[in-house]
Amino acid sequence: MGAPKLNDSGIDKAVRLLDGWVGKLTWDRYLAMLEVEIGHKYTKAAMLRHPRIKSAWDHAKERAKDDTGVSVSRSAVETNKALERIKLLETRVERLTRENNALLEQFVRWSHNAVRGGLNLDDLDRPLPYAKPKEIR
Repeated sequence: MGAPKLNDSGIDKAVRLLDGWVGKLTWDRYLAMLEVEIGHKYTKAAMLRHPRIKSAWDHAKERAKDDTGVSVSRSAVETNKALERIKLLETRVERLTRENNALLEQFVRWSHNAVRGGLNLDDLDRPLPYAKPKEIR
């Protein structure tokens, strides 16, 4: 499934990112940083469909022509950090997906064994007994 349609909040983030851009501006760098900011991966075509983003891009591109090499290297470092963060988050999502699948399999196994052992779905769905919390002194 692709990224959701950009709402006003997402467009604001995308424009603010361009407003504060320092150094060489490329679509790959911008889209990588935007993915970190918004949490979804968008395409150049999707960004250009929004007039505010297109205008902010054009303005940032003009500003980037005047930037010095120092800014470019700082921007490259920021981009590398963003790409590292994306890789870390992708790895975390993969791990959590595996853990979730294992827990779902365990739940199915436990519920099957409970029903085979004489418990019915009403027994399994009963709320936990309420225990009064201990007073903190």
